[in-house]
Amino acid sequence: MKIKIGTRGSKLALYQANLVRDELSRVYHNLAEDIEIEIIILKTSGDKILNASLSSFGGKGLFVKEIEEALLDGDVDIAVHSLKDVPQVIPEGLTIGAVLKRDDPRDCIILKDKSGVSKADSFEHLLPALKNHAIIGTSSLRRRSLIAKLRDDVIFKSLRGNVDTRLEKLKSGLFDAIVLSSSGLIRLNFASHIDIYLDPLKFIPQCGQGVIAIEYKAGREDIKEAVLHLNDEDTLVCVFAERACIKKLNCGCASPVGAYAYLKEGNLRIKCFVSNTHGEYLEDELEGDKGDYENIGNSLAIRLIDKGGLEILSKNIVDGLS
Repeated sequence: MKIKIGTRGSKLALYQANLVRDELSRVYHNLAEDIEIEIIILKTSGDKILNASLSSFGGKGLFVKEIEEALLDGDVDIAVHSLKDVPQVIPEGLTIGAVLKRDDPRDCIILKDKSGVSKADSFEHLLPALKNHAIIGTSSLRRRSLIAKLRDDVIFKSLRGNVDTRLEKLKSGLFDAIVLSSSGLIRLNFASHIDIYLDPLKFIPQCGQGVIAIEYKAGREDIKEAVLHLNDEDTLVCVFAERACIKKLNCGCASPVGAYAYLKEGNLRIKCFVSNTHGEYLEDELEGDKGDYENIGNSLAIRLIDKGGLEILSKNIVDGLS
C-alpha cells in the first residue's frame, strides 16, 4: 500500500506529518504488511499572507484550502492538520477520519523579562506583574478578549509566523510577552520557553486546540482502514463536541470564541465562551453522556444563543472582525 501525506512545510506541520507517517508505519509493521509513505509539502494561502490579519482574508481555513484541493484532486491520499485550523464545515467529499490523542490543550505565556516569575505562577498573578501598557503579541481575538478581561491597559500587537519567528520577535524586544499554544512548543521541544500555562477552564482554548487530525476523501475505504488504527476515541468525542458547538454558533475561525471539552468520571463536560471587541463576554458549560457528544455541543450553543450570544458576536461583524 502507498499513501501520500499532504502537509504544510513549517517545522510544526512536518513534525505532525512525520508523526502520522511513523505511526502508520508502526501499525503496518505490526500487521506484517508493507506500506510506502510519501510526504508532500504544499504551500497554503495562509502561509503566503504574512503581514495581514487572516480574518480579513477568510480566517484560518486558509491554512488547509490548498491541501484539501489536493485531496479532492487525488494528488494526496491524506492530509495532516492541526485541527484548530480546520473550519467546522469542510468541503463536500472530504471527511476527518481520525484524530490522534490530544496533546496539551492549554495556551501559554512567554515573557521577555523572566525575572521574578515562578513557573508555578498563575495568569492572575502574572498580569499585575507586567508593566503598565505592556505590549502583548497575539493575532488571536480569542486570546485578546480573555486577556482584556483581566487587564484593560495592555497593548496588543499582531504576531504572525512560525514558532521560531515568534520567539525571535519576542527576544528582539518587539513584545513584553507573547501568547502561544502549548502543544506546538512542546512538540518542537521548546517547552523550556514557557513561563505560564493557562488553565483551560478559565482561559478557554480554541476549538480543537492540541489535536492532530487526519482528513481524506470520503469513500476511500482503504484509507479509512489505515488511519482508524491511529484514532483516539476519547479525543474524538471531545473535539467533535467542541466543533458541534462552534458550528451551531455559526461564527468564523477568527471570532473571539473558545470551546473546551473533556471527560470526567465517564461523562463529557464542555465549556464555551463568546465575546466581542467591545468587551462583552458570555460563557456557559454543560455535562452529559459522552455517547451524545454532538447533541451536547449543540445544546450548549443553543443555551449561549438564548442568553444573547449571537447579539454579542454580531458586534464583531460591525467591526469587520468576525
